[in-house]
Amino acid sequence: MQVFTVKEVASYLNCSVSSIRSLVRDGKIPFFRIGSKLNFNKAAIDTWVHNQEIQNMQQRDGDIL
Repeated sequence: MQVFTVKEVASYLNCSVSSIRSLVRDGKIPFFRIGSKLNFNKAAIDTWVHNQEIQNMQQRDGDIL
């Protein structure tokens, strides 16, 4: 299992650390803690991104109809 830190997942997703922390705070991105450190399973992040893409496509298609 490949595990990312907050900084690494932000880089992987090409966004800011504060955006990742916001997503965590809102419960919108999969994460786990070891002690007080936030960690992200790469496979879970990849699945989450894929699901976000599908959701966005469905919303876009719904807007077209």
